[in-house]
Amino acid sequence: MIKTMFWDLGGVVLTNAWDREQRISVLRDFGITDKKSLDEFGDRHREVAAVFETGKCSLDEYLAMTLFGMQIDVKEFRDRMMEQSHAWSALPVLQEIASSGRYFMSTLNNESRELNEHRIRRFELQNYFSLFCSSCYLNLTKPQKEIYETALQITQTDADECVFIDDRAQNVEAARLVGMKAIHYETPEQLREDLQRIGVVA
Repeated sequence: MIKTMFWDLGGVVLTNAWDREQRISVLRDFGITDKKSLDEFGDRHREVAAVFETGKCSLDEYLAMTLFGMQIDVKEFRDRMMEQSHAWSALPVLQEIASSGRYFMSTLNNESRELNEHRIRRFELQNYFSLFCSSCYLNLTKPQKEIYETALQITQTDADECVFIDDRAQNVEAARLVGMKAIHYETPEQLREDLQRIGVVA
C-alpha cells in the first residue's frame, strides 16, 4: 500500500525553473543572442550549478559568477528568471490526489533556494505538500542515491510504501534502485493510469 508520494516539480507540476530553455530565453531578452556568449554563460552555469542547486551559494552569488563582464542589469535579470515559472500539466493530478488526504505528500526536486521558495509561494504549493525535500535544503541532488535515502529517513517510510514521480528517466531509475515504486512522467493521462496500477486513487 502506498503511503507517501514524492513529486518532482520542474517538468511535472511546474515548468522547469532554470533549465537550458529558460536560460537561453532570458539571455535573449537581454540581447545576448550570439552562440559564443550563450555557450560561455552555459559553461559558467555548469561550473556552479552543483553548489547553486544544493543551497551552497545564493542566487546573488550565482549571478555574480555567471553574468560578470556582461552589460546586464542584475536585478532585472533576476526578475526575469522568476517569471519563467508556470503551472505544468500534472498540476491538476496533484491537486486531485492532495485533496483526497489519503497520502503523505512531499516534493523531491532539484532546485536552488530562492527559485524554489518563489515557486512554493507563487503556486501555493504548501496547499498540496506537507514536506519539501528539495536539493537546496538537503544539500544533495538527484540522481544521487543519498537524496532518496534521506527523503525516506525524514518521512520514516519504507521504500516499497512510496511512489516517486519524475520526468527524467535517470532520476526514476535511481529511485527504483533504492526500492521505491517510480513513475516516469509523460502525460497526465499516463500518470493517472500508472498510479491506478499501483493502487493510488484520488
